[in-house]
Amino acid sequence: MKKIIDYLFYRYYLISIKNEEFPRFGATCILAEIIMMAYLFAVLILSFLLTRDFFLPNTSGRARIIIGIIGSFLPWIVIYLHYNKKRINALLEKYQNNRYNTKYSDKAVLSLSYIVPTVGLILMLLLYQFR
Repeated sequence: MKKIIDYLFYRYYLISIKNEEFPRFGATCILAEIIMMAYLFAVLILSFLLTRDFFLPNTSGRARIIIGIIGSFLPWIVIYLHYNKKRINALLEKYQNNRYNTKYSDKAVLSLSYIVPTVGLILMLLLYQFR
């Protein structure tokens, strides 16, 4: 999983450079968005599997706020602090001649931010049928 996240950060970093944006900040935002969505859908699906109801029915309002804060802000902070200049330079050297750089276009890599919520919603819809 770490290799996939490293590669996605590398590709988002290059896309941000091509679009003349702040590369570290842009790559962090996109990757944190994807991780946040995957985390929140995992929480909702796990809640359904445990309680047969979405949206954490047996938790207090405080627990829901804590889960939301962890899912919303923690990924961004962790990713931004994890990928410092030294680590980014190592990623640039490591993935420079990777075969997936030419195999998948920038649009395909960016579309991952649309694929994750779509898959999550489809899974929730399928699980809702077994309610």
